[in-house]
Amino acid sequence: MLSLKQIQDVCLYKDNTYRKCRYLCNDELDSSKWFCLKLSGKGRQIDDEIDQYLDEMAKRNKDPKKDNLPLGDNCGGYPVLRHIEQGYDKD
Repeated sequence: MLSLKQIQDVCLYKDNTYRKCRYLCNDELDSSKWFCLKLSGKGRQIDDEIDQYLDEMAKRNKDPKKDNLPLGDNCGGYPVLRHIEQGYDKD
């Protein structure tokens, strides 16, 4: 799970713009836990969906940043570990 500093400072959890990390995911059973899906199989799916979205916006001549969907790729990623806190502030 990601540390609070990681989700605030890097994943930009409270930033409701395109800069928020696209890989940030809330735990389905415990809403206080957050994970980075970049290094999981879901990460590739997220990338594909974002690529399709960006292509569609380009075809429509629209700025994708104005929709305030998370488009950020804000870190190198972390494996999904449910019981170990991870982040730039952890060893």
